[in-house]
Amino acid sequence: MVNYEKNITKLIIDWENATSEIINCIKEAKKTIRIRMFMWRDDNSWRKILDILEEKLKSNPEIKVFIEKDSFWSLVYNFQKWISFWKLGWDIFSSEKGQNFIKNNKNLVFSFVGSRSILFFKYLKENDHSKIFLFDENTVNSIVIIWWMNIADEYLTAQNSESSNVWGWHDYMVKLEWKIANKFSSHISKHSKKWLRKKILSWIEILSSIRNKRTLRSEILIQLYKAKKSIIIEHWYITDNLTIRKLRKISQKWINIKIILPNVSDGVYHANMHSIYKILKPTLLTHKITPNIEVYLYKWMIHAKVMVIDDEVSIIGSANLTNWSFDILKETNAIFRQKDWVTKELLTQLNLDLKNCEKITLENIPKYNKFLAKIQKFFI
Repeated sequence: MVNYEKNITKLIIDWENATSEIINCIKEAKKTIRIRMFMWRDDNSWRKILDILEEKLKSNPEIKVFIEKDSFWSLVYNFQKWISFWKLGWDIFSSEKGQNFIKNNKNLVFSFVGSRSILFFKYLKENDHSKIFLFDENTVNSIVIIWWMNIADEYLTAQNSESSNVWGWHDYMVKLEWKIANKFSSHISKHSKKWLRKKILSWIEILSSIRNKRTLRSEILIQLYKAKKSIIIEHWYITDNLTIRKLRKISQKWINIKIILPNVSDGVYHANMHSIYKILKPTLLTHKITPNIEVYLYKWMIHAKVMVIDDEVSIIGSANLTNWSFDILKETNAIFRQKDWVTKELLTQLNLDLKNCEKITLENIPKYNKFLAKIQKFFI
């Protein structure tokens, strides 16, 4: 008897593997392709993907393609034409190429999701920060890719060692196949109306933060509180005050916590550096530095959002450790409860990343501006 569970999950690391995996899945899809995306920039990497989708629609007239694009970030990109110093590409579906793609393909269903208001989206809490690909839903060939890379050159091109804040951001995605993918697909299709924590198999769960009294923050903190010996966190942003306080408290139980942040970051450098100070500062009562939290700065750009607990549980998803991810945006995270496959591969990669890091103490925190830190935190 074939054991299909051996090959139903796969950790994919960085741009080259991610690009080839996405292109291959598009080419191999037979019935449906569904893409839910926060940012889809009009640049070289993703004009290429759009071309491949168009070729697929022409070569397979029966296939259905669904694109669900977050509306807020489209408006932000389009607003850039009035801001000459913001040198980023516009939203691809507002370009002539994107508009023609939508108009000329009858088997394409395109929709904007979330609030279209730049002024009020923070209060409406409708926007979706998830990045998900679904292929051949509800078939034996079903594949789901949960990832953190937006559709833009900085995520899907080689690392630029001279300007690490520009290209080649370090990131991950997870590929789920067959039974897991089908169960995940059914969850996603009902994803818009309520919080859902779904156990797909005994060792994998999906967490979705929908506007609800239950929050992704509390669910993640519950998992962290279950740690018995160690936690490794590699994240782009860590600015949520409650998460920082809880991590300091968890470390007092003699649980070793390692936090990896990027040495360079896209618009949040000051906020991250101030968070490092809050993580490492002495306690108010004892005036002692918490000995069990170690902070490291990775020498290139990180866009990852991953955690490993006790070398056995991994949490991987789209949510940053920020107020926006926890309280405003819709996010999708996965919890893997096994030592093998995804968790083992992720732990190996995190240990490799630590070799490219500098350990940070209170004495060598890079200089930052507290006022700018507060401004940056407000916008993430």
